Amino acid sequence: MDHRNFGIAMRVATVTAMFALATAAEAQHSSTHKTATTANSKPIVPDGRRTGLVLGVYTIAAPGVTLTGDDVDGTFKTNFGPGAGVMVGYGFNRTFSGFASVDLAKQGMSGDIGGNFGLRHIELGARANLPYGSVTTVPYLTASYGQRALGARVTDDFEGTEYDMRLTGGMFGVGGGLEHVLSPTLAVDGGLAVAFGRFNHSDIAGESSSLAVNGTTSIRLRIGMTWRPAPRRG
Repeated sequence: MDHRNFGIAMRVATVTAMFALATAAEAQHSSTHKTATTANSKPIVPDGRRTGLVLGVYTIAAPGVTLTGDDVDGTFKTNFGPGAGVMVGYGFNRTFSGFASVDLAKQGMSGDIGGNFGLRHIELGARANLPYGSVTTVPYLTASYGQRALGARVTDDFEGTEYDMRLTGGMFGVGGGLEHVLSPTLAVDGGLAVAFGRFNHSDIAGESSSLAVNGTTSIRLRIGMTWRPAPRRG
């Protein structure tokens, strides 16, 4: 189940990236052609603080998560793993914007339980551009709220059985990053996101229950591309 979701997320990220790159290339070609043929047209200056729609695709690197608590036998810990994600946002003004995002990282695990876990984050958040940098290089901060999930088809090495395991819980997150504009439509975006919360609900082998667990932090290092529609000429 989680392997399939991971594959879908990777394919969505790849297709969206190809679409963004193709659209950006077409916009740049059109812009160059119009500039060469229209004497009175003004050149478009790349601007990282524009308002309006923005789409993003990115890869992530996610350190493992650790679960402890009354309902955890010892320590439950996953390993560092890669992943991918997509984002859609809207800039309300040159400082504030909102966004929705989903990402999924594939993480292994060692110990009595073997399997590759999918660590998923679904978030709604806000971004604030900081008054530093330049028109083309924009530092920013983010805050978000959403849900995390950690699941896999696992193998119990002690008993030799396989079953589906899924842990979920609410989260809030904070982060920051730097976006550098390459063209009027395309930019490179990199940053760090930290999520806080509890994986306090479980669905193991078809049985659902609440969990008494401690808070768990998940970290994601992110780098990718963002795309915005070509701005109108003045």
